[in-house]
Amino acid sequence: MNNPKSAAIAAMCAALLPCAAFAAGSIEGSVDFSGKPPTAAKLHREADPFCAKKPMTDPAVLVKNGKLENVWVHVTKGAKEAAKPPSTPVEVDQKDCMYDPRLSTAVVGQKIVARNGDPILHNVHTYLGSATLFNKGMPNDKVPPIEYVAKEEGVIKWKCDVHPWMRGYTGVSKSGLQAITKDGTFKIDNVPPGKYTVESWHEKYGTKTQEVTVEAGKPAKANFKYDGTEKGGA
Repeated sequence: MNNPKSAAIAAMCAALLPCAAFAAGSIEGSVDFSGKPPTAAKLHREADPFCAKKPMTDPAVLVKNGKLENVWVHVTKGAKEAAKPPSTPVEVDQKDCMYDPRLSTAVVGQKIVARNGDPILHNVHTYLGSATLFNKGMPNDKVPPIEYVAKEEGVIKWKCDVHPWMRGYTGVSKSGLQAITKDGTFKIDNVPPGKYTVESWHEKYGTKTQEVTVEAGKPAKANFKYDGTEKGGA
């Protein structure tokens, strides 16, 4: 038996605007790497006995099956509204003398929490462009975390003034329409229909942009390509 209430709602949709116009779509794709991936160099961590216990290589460029990982893909133009900052903070840890995760994302207004998981001194020095956001020492894993609220769009760069190989990055978006490549692929959900400029950012190879059109309930494709000759990043 037909539901009269459902029929009335359907009739209202048909009379006003197509209901599909309210259905969000998505932006998905991959970041391909066509060049020869550089060999990950050994990080020289011998100056600190604690850090030296665990040999590591430079994670700046990670390529898997011809696709580039740790790329921040985000909408730069076309979003009509700012996103509400998530109540859950972004967490950045310092483990084994490395920033973890290497790349994270935040929304303008969202809290970022930095922890020291190591029993040694780290100095958390963050930048937005060339400007310092905060610069604080964390003597060991017993100290309280540092809390910071993201105020502007852009890439926050994390450094440690004690251990120069330590690097981390947080991409901050106003719209919240963003993702990080996993295995070189990405998907941005809940994108309203419309035309957008989408940018990919990599810490070594910099940015690329594409224009996409998102239709209601459908995925828009955005495939970026790097060959290893690009310069940029942070």
